[in-house]
Amino acid sequence: MPTLDDLRNKWFIKFDSSNSSFPPASRHMGTNVSNYTDGNRVVPIIDGQNYMKIWHNSIRNMIGKSNCEIYHSAWRQEAVRTLGNSIPSSNALVTLKDAQNGGVTLYLLFCRNLSTYTFNARSVIWLRTRGVWRACLDNRFPPSGSNHQKFVCLKDPSATKAMMGSIDISIPRWDTTLHLHVDPNRDPAAKPTHDVGIVIEGPAVADLEWSFRERWNDSTRTLGLKPLIPPLPKINTPVSSLGSVGTHSVQILHTYGITSTFFGYSWSPVGEFTIWASYLNAIKTANNYIYIEDQFFLPFGDPTLLKGQTADTDIIYQLGEAIKGGVKVAVLVPSDIEDSGIVSIIRPYQKYQRNIGINYLATIAASHPGDFVIASLHNGISPIYVHSKIMICDDEFVLVGSANICQRSITHDSEIHAGIVDSVNQFARELRKTLWSEHLQRPPSELEDPITSYEIFKKDALSNHGRLRSYPITRPSKPPLGHEWIMRNLVDPYAGPPRV
Repeated sequence: MPTLDDLRNKWFIKFDSSNSSFPPASRHMGTNVSNYTDGNRVVPIIDGQNYMKIWHNSIRNMIGKSNCEIYHSAWRQEAVRTLGNSIPSSNALVTLKDAQNGGVTLYLLFCRNLSTYTFNARSVIWLRTRGVWRACLDNRFPPSGSNHQKFVCLKDPSATKAMMGSIDISIPRWDTTLHLHVDPNRDPAAKPTHDVGIVIEGPAVADLEWSFRERWNDSTRTLGLKPLIPPLPKINTPVSSLGSVGTHSVQILHTYGITSTFFGYSWSPVGEFTIWASYLNAIKTANNYIYIEDQFFLPFGDPTLLKGQTADTDIIYQLGEAIKGGVKVAVLVPSDIEDSGIVSIIRPYQKYQRNIGINYLATIAASHPGDFVIASLHNGISPIYVHSKIMICDDEFVLVGSANICQRSITHDSEIHAGIVDSVNQFARELRKTLWSEHLQRPPSELEDPITSYEIFKKDALSNHGRLRSYPITRPSKPPLGHEWIMRNLVDPYAGPPRV
């Protein structure tokens, strides 16, 4: 079995402050986030019901205690009933208000962009009219971007922890692992949805605290936080210093697209692209299999036409190179791209772009030693929307967080991910087994060996067994009107460093 040093050296990116690598494997300017931390306990949380229950109970348990703080970053935050639609008292905004009234100090950053403004402005107004003054909208990102980081630091002196992943505390993300077509506990406006989050205890919590504090305290707050009235204090309490509690090593990673300080943060003229660097490092390192769950799964361009630095750093292209080297690649995506609402109008553009990448990988797999399978989820009556953002490699490494595989998430918007290895080398394997057991509707005992399990996954996908449904691999036809311009300027913009 590999040692922890072996696993960290193999899977974690090596930071390069000289920015000589591409994409740059360097932290953003002035950060206190560490390279990685050991001794953490990381628990995977599958689907929104389980995640929101922990969020709700953790905050309720802080009420009435001394020296408690909450740092909460959301792409979308609203009055979802976190314990289910049948329990009105679990309204998420009421929980935050009660925490404030119960002596907990709250710092809340909600995204302020076109897609989320209606939801988040309503939540900020509701909270502020009830005395929660440190609820703000954050509009610091490149034009047409967003703050997409989804995480919370729960600073309870008796039980400090952090939560992160693909799950906002919002109506569309609440669902059980049953993913029923009709669920009286799910809001009628929501649909069956699959997500993945994690709970972290231990030294890595400090890195997530720094990730939030640096945004809240940044010199750009005068323009970037709305409203900043009354004047909101900076966070100056001590960062958590937590001892070893487990076997997991965690590397916290970010995306901050390049833009001016007028639009972004003080570090935005240089940005940060460590999520991108970590994806590429893991794909190039994998020897046996790569498993991906992703909402978008878009190549930067047509992989058959990419050259030079663009090809070297395109995730879909590099998955093709892994297949050429004998790696088996399994991918889970939604049968449609976007949720309903205003953003659904971009669905044809995203789907065309995804199909370019899928067709490319399938073509490579047909004539090389590796393999490729792609599937979506279905409950027997209706599709299950795949909203998770996770990659598992060789039963050794997990990469999980808020960033999708697309140019926007990897180079443009604000995102946060965690890379995880385990000194007893069980975390990645057990998470793969848990996910595949849910999707394939098979007991985990049938899924011990990753390569045998991959073949079961592929067979079940092609035969529509369990919840898996074969995703059609079709040769892309004529692109939608204005495809290239709309993708590059609206749907999937690039804000990374200049490419050769």
